Amino acid sequence: MSRPHDVLDVTDPFDTVRRLYRALNAGDLDDIARLYDNEASAEQVFDGIFCVESRDAIVGCYRELTARWRGRVEVEMVGGIQTGWGWAQADWIELGADGTPRRAGHSHFLIDEGRIRRHRRVVTATGPEAIAKRRPQRERASRRYPSRPVAGVGSVIVCPLEGDPRAPLEPGARAGVVLIRRLHEPLAGHWTLPGGTLEVGETLEAGAAREALEETGLNVDVGPVVDVFDRILLDDEGKVRYHFVLVDYLCRPIGGALRAGSDAAEIVVADPDALGPYRLAAKATDIIRRALRMYENP
Repeated sequence: MSRPHDVLDVTDPFDTVRRLYRALNAGDLDDIARLYDNEASAEQVFDGIFCVESRDAIVGCYRELTARWRGRVEVEMVGGIQTGWGWAQADWIELGADGTPRRAGHSHFLIDEGRIRRHRRVVTATGPEAIAKRRPQRERASRRYPSRPVAGVGSVIVCPLEGDPRAPLEPGARAGVVLIRRLHEPLAGHWTLPGGTLEVGETLEAGAAREALEETGLNVDVGPVVDVFDRILLDDEGKVRYHFVLVDYLCRPIGGALRAGSDAAEIVVADPDALGPYRLAAKATDIIRRALRMYENP
């Protein structure tokens, strides 16, 4: 495992936290070890583990967890704490192997030069009903005639073209992409990629996962960014009616059930080589092609 004097290609505390949870979901113990200082201490890293005083002991906790747990952690927010520079908080939901929420809470991290020196975890809710109640009702920015651009997120969900969309895409199998026909403006009645506006206090990745679940019924693993672009739509008088800055992610299903929900009138797993009938915007078609290239050549 790498030692603290090794070069670490991340120094921003928020990026360190995001990388930690990506490594945990991937079961990458080597990368987890890189992110902790050799003298790091942690409290309540996981249930039943109250205090450990070294990086090796912390990594041992992760090793024990990944050996017996097949779930994942969905990070809702990563923010700074006013107690001092270097402190960050992550709000998270722990999901079981079937995507069912098990626990929710937050973790505090003291991070110096990209490495975690202190880590404390607090569970605030247990079980799906309690977790649903704790989620704040965040205020969304006005989308029509906004005073400033509105941030949005989208998902290119790649899955088997035939059969269960949640199944792994086997070598040689044809890939499909999930499309929805929008129920509401903007683009009501048009086929598009799943997505929507980001909520206050929500990370980009969490927003992409939430919108995918709300619109397609699928729990997704949010992967790399496919593209960042803007969309400005004018009204008949030339005024800006919509102005979005959009971040689209490559995603894969890991649970849930395919269904049309919230802003979706219809849903389909489409053949990327036969998108003509859906009359997608040229940008959406381009993003799908980029995402498939990224999927095939990670």
